[in-house]
Amino acid sequence: MLDPNNSSILYSGGYVYVSTYYMSVSKSTDAGATWLIRDTLNTVYSTCDAIRVNPMNSNVVYAGGYTGVYKSTDAGNTWVLSSTGLTGQVYDIAVHGSQANVVYAASGSGVFKSTDAGASWTNTGCTNVYTVLIDPANPNTIYAGTYTGVYKSTIGGGGWTAMNTGLQDLYVTSLSIYANNWLFCGTKGAGMYRWSLAVGAEEHNETNIGPGIYAQPNPARGRAVINYTMIQALPVRIAMYDLQGRLLITLVDEGKPAGQHAVTWNARDGKGERLPAGIYFCRLSTPKYDLIEKVILTD
Repeated sequence: MLDPNNSSILYSGGYVYVSTYYMSVSKSTDAGATWLIRDTLNTVYSTCDAIRVNPMNSNVVYAGGYTGVYKSTDAGNTWVLSSTGLTGQVYDIAVHGSQANVVYAASGSGVFKSTDAGASWTNTGCTNVYTVLIDPANPNTIYAGTYTGVYKSTIGGGGWTAMNTGLQDLYVTSLSIYANNWLFCGTKGAGMYRWSLAVGAEEHNETNIGPGIYAQPNPARGRAVINYTMIQALPVRIAMYDLQGRLLITLVDEGKPAGQHAVTWNARDGKGERLPAGIYFCRLSTPKYDLIEKVILTD
């Protein structure tokens, strides 16, 4: 994440491996040539998925991940957990451009909003949110990218409406905006799309929404929820395989109606034995299509 007030200052989030994965943040003051700080924000299994610098005060930095949101008010030197009212893994953070106390967090549980600079949070709706974006031309307009498409609020969160016409993949991984012109949407398996903000209508003709599958959390430790979308009623089989392609366990083997579904994998094989850390594959098979999701298990 680039400091909006100083292009030589960068923040990087990731893992620290000390017998397990910890949530950490590093800082560079020379445009990434060297990294000066590596703060471990917690001492439990976690990830750092989002970093956001307050555009009005670059001493204020937010970091989001598996265990919520952490906040620094001294340019990343010290951090405190600021997640009261917030649930779910945080994948993205957005800070209001002119109201420094207004912050949004994209979580698996919804779009959370804080009006007190992260001291407390309120869920404004949506679920399985991967990215959140504030329209710089109208900060009351908020866009949320989810595993079920793009949603829009015109009241600063809440009152969400879908804007998915033309999307062939509803698994939205990123959003960006060219104010008053285009909203750009990146998807997991079907490329990038843009929506015309000038006329309020997407360029593409509406098409059938494609099927999808994803694991959450991923990487996972101990258990993962396999979420999948059926575009029509079909027999479906969901099974886990190792790197050699050997069948480990079948999770689903029955007919399912169209819509959203989920099944939990407890990181064990068909004999009930715990599987070691590593890379596994979840395969969804129907008479009309197959989908595969890579799942990473950690210790």
